[in-house]
Amino acid sequence: MEQAVESTPGIPWTVLVLREAIDDLKWFETAMRKVVMNLAIEQLKVDPKLESRNLKTLRPNPAAQREIRLLGRYRVLFDVDDVLQTVTIKVVGEKRGNALFVRGQEYKAHHETDLLE
Repeated sequence: MEQAVESTPGIPWTVLVLREAIDDLKWFETAMRKVVMNLAIEQLKVDPKLESRNLKTLRPNPAAQREIRLLGRYRVLFDVDDVLQTVTIKVVGEKRGNALFVRGQEYKAHHETDLLE
């Protein structure tokens, strides 16, 4: 049985970025790559579990547990490990209308639920 673990106040979370997320960024303009990643890391280090308009928990899906909205149109999908106080950035994309685009393709994995569980 899993037990809820509270984060230690004042101690920044460790933010890891998967290679796939770095590859996602290559589809962005060079200057925007740095802006998006720096903003994501800066905000996720403080409190990745905060619930707000720009930071939310996703429905169960194979892609990621949570999503952060940056600069209105960018999305970063990530998981949170409470025990290790670690955030893992998994996917970075751009929202166009109601669709999320990753590497130039519409991305839907974060809306799919795993029916085998």
